[in-house]
Amino acid sequence: MINLSAVLISNGLGAALMLTLLLSNRKNTRSVFLDEKIFFMMCHTTLILCILETASFLVDRTAWTFGPVLNRILNGSLFILDISFSFLWTIYVDFKLFGQLRRLYKIYPFVSIPAVCIVALTVLNIWGIDIFYTVSQENVYTRTPYTYLVYLFTYIYLAIGAIMVFVYRKKLGKYLFMPMMVFLSPVLIGSLLQMFFYGIALIWVSVAFGLVSLYINLQNEIFLLDSLTKLYNREYLIRYLNYVSQKPTSNTKIAGIMIDINLFKSINDNFGHSEGDIALQLVAKCLMDVAQENQFVVRYGGDEFIMICNVRSQHEIEQVMEKIHQRVEEENQKNERPYRLSLSMGGAILNPCPHCIDRFLQTMDARMYSYKRKFYAESSDPIILSQSQSPRPSADDSLRHFGT
Repeated sequence: MINLSAVLISNGLGAALMLTLLLSNRKNTRSVFLDEKIFFMMCHTTLILCILETASFLVDRTAWTFGPVLNRILNGSLFILDISFSFLWTIYVDFKLFGQLRRLYKIYPFVSIPAVCIVALTVLNIWGIDIFYTVSQENVYTRTPYTYLVYLFTYIYLAIGAIMVFVYRKKLGKYLFMPMMVFLSPVLIGSLLQMFFYGIALIWVSVAFGLVSLYINLQNEIFLLDSLTKLYNREYLIRYLNYVSQKPTSNTKIAGIMIDINLFKSINDNFGHSEGDIALQLVAKCLMDVAQENQFVVRYGGDEFIMICNVRSQHEIEQVMEKIHQRVEEENQKNERPYRLSLSMGGAILNPCPHCIDRFLQTMDARMYSYKRKFYAESSDPIILSQSQSPRPSADDSLRHFGT
C-alpha cells in the first residue's frame, strides 16, 4: 500500500535539502575540481530522483490513457539514475583518495560494465520488454525477481567505495573514513527498507541526508586539514588541546612531540621549493606510518609537525621518537632524493588545566630547538645535505627533550 502523504513529505524533504545545498554552493563558488563536480552531479541526481520517484508513485495505478507508458518511463529513469548515482559515488571516492585522472581512465571503463548493462536492459524495459519490472494495462507497476540485480550492483558500487576508503586511508594519509561512513549509514538503512517494503519512499531522502552530512564533513576537512600534506592543521590542534585540557585526568596522559626538518631551508635553496614540498610530504608520510590509533599528526606550520600521543610513561614517548627516526631512515634508503631527511624533536606532556596549552607548546618548541642546536653543532657539512646525519639522542638527551 502506497502512503502518498509520506512519499510527498520524505521526497519533498530530500529535494529541499538538495536545493538548499546546490543553491548555497552556487552563491559561494564555482566547482572547478573533478571531485567537486562529481559531488554536485550526485546532488543533482538525487534531486531529480526525489522528483521522479514522487511522480512514479502518483502515476502508478491511475486510469490515465498514457499512464502505463509514463509509468514505464518514470520507473525506468529511476533504475538508470539509481545505478548511475552509485557508480558516480565509486569514482568520487577513488578520485578523493588518489587524485589521478589517468587511474580513472584506466580502471573505470571496466568497472562501469555492470552499470552500462543495467542501463541498456532498463532501456529495453522502457520499450516494453519486462526485465526488472512490469506495468500492466491497468497501469500497475510490479517488480520482477531481477529487480534485485539492480540493488545488488548498487550495493556493490557503494561497497567498493567503502572498501577503498578503509584499505587506503592509512596508506594515503587521508582522513576520509568517518565522512564516508557518515554518508553510507543513512543510505544503507533507507535503501534496505525501501527494497523490502515497496510503497515507502526512504532511499532518496536518506541519500540527501547522507550528502548533506558528507558536505559538512568535507567543509570541515578543508578548514581543518593542511592542503599540502593532508595532515591536520594548527586550528585542529588548538581545538583538540582546548578540549582535552578541560577533561579530567585518566590513566593515560596527552603527550606531544614537536618535529622539525633539519636543513629544510637548504633543501629549498639548493633544490627548489617544489623539492621542499616533496620533503614535507615525505616526512608527513613517515609520521603517518608511525602514528597508531591513539595518535595523530599535525602540520604545525612551515616545516614543523606535532605528533599527539596518549602515553602512560616517559618511556613510551622515547619509543615513538625512536620509531620516527627508524621510519625516516627507511625512507632515506628507499628514496633516491638528492638529500637525506633528518629531524629534530622535542616533547612534553600536557597537564590538563585551562591555561597550560601555551606552556605545553612552548616546552616542546624549546626542547626541539635544543636538539636542533646539537644537530648543527655536530653536522660537519650542512650544505651537502646528502652527507648530513641527525645525531641519535643519548639517554640524557631523551630525559632533557621529553620531560614534562
